[in-house]
Amino acid sequence: MTAPQGHRVWTRPEFWLLLANFLVYFGVLIADRQHNFGSAASLQLLLTDTTMLGIFAIGITVVIISGGIDLSVGSVIAFSSIIFAIVLKQLSPAVIPKTGVGPGVLLGATAATLAAALLVGAVHAALITLLDLPPFIATLGTLIGLRSLARVIAQAKFGTDKPSVTAPDFRALYTSTWDWHLPWLDWPLKVRWVPLLVFLVVAAAAMVLLRRTVLGRHLYALGGNEQAARLSGIRTDRLKYVAYCLGALCSGLAGILYAAREGQGNSTNLGIGYELNAIAAAVVGGASLRGGVGTMTGTILGAMFLTLVVNGVPNIIKIDSTLYEGIIVGVVVILAVAVNQIRGKKFGS
Repeated sequence: MTAPQGHRVWTRPEFWLLLANFLVYFGVLIADRQHNFGSAASLQLLLTDTTMLGIFAIGITVVIISGGIDLSVGSVIAFSSIIFAIVLKQLSPAVIPKTGVGPGVLLGATAATLAAALLVGAVHAALITLLDLPPFIATLGTLIGLRSLARVIAQAKFGTDKPSVTAPDFRALYTSTWDWHLPWLDWPLKVRWVPLLVFLVVAAAAMVLLRRTVLGRHLYALGGNEQAARLSGIRTDRLKYVAYCLGALCSGLAGILYAAREGQGNSTNLGIGYELNAIAAAVVGGASLRGGVGTMTGTILGAMFLTLVVNGVPNIIKIDSTLYEGIIVGVVVILAVAVNQIRGKKFGS
């Protein structure tokens, strides 16, 4: 028996996006005469960049599915990095020992940072539900103000915009690796396992939430038609709190990992433009900015696609690649979304 057209693999956006990922990767690999794109170091970078982007892109996908938008992702990441660094310094001795701050301090700082991120998400939802502000305006305000607040806090506590933490176990949240031996590589692929583990947990939890729970179905209903959802008895305001808090929580997790990467909180330039990358990953992955449409699988493949394009440009254009990077990425994203739209109309999905 032939499966219904809506269930055929080639009618799904994820299939075409997976194919596009393969085409981009092997296209860059072939175009680069040195074939650096296939080296262990390049694969490590691609994997890490995809997982880091994927963590907060998943959060913003939940918001988009619910019919909202969050422009503050980059500022939440920067704010979270400051909170994490400051709490670490406050909970640890004046001179951090070479052995590190210890798991208890790391857990305490993580809890405080995620609580702060959840508070930001709750503020977004309150502005939207209580004051009836458009999500664009509510999150634009925190995009502008939250980074300044992070600078004020950092300056008040330590007189710097970038409070540093030298603890090795803090840095290990990003730098710890395990070797993955692949038969076609001369050197083992060093996988940064903490970001990968966080990404896998976040992705699995989001998939279960959206696919297997009543809450997930209500989020899709909210994004599809808020008035109809409200008339059917769904508590739409409460759902908005859930969506924006989950989005901010994912950004908070990313902020912790970026702080570990840099060895400091960074309120000045960390996360600038990251919200656009996250939205692009979700939209390329098939999410609709009108709400009610989107999948975690699509967003993950979208994050991978953007990472391949961004990292592939310098491998093809060896000189002044940054001059052309924005143009190429912009054109590719527009083409990917246009193909998604055409495919959706053709197959009625």
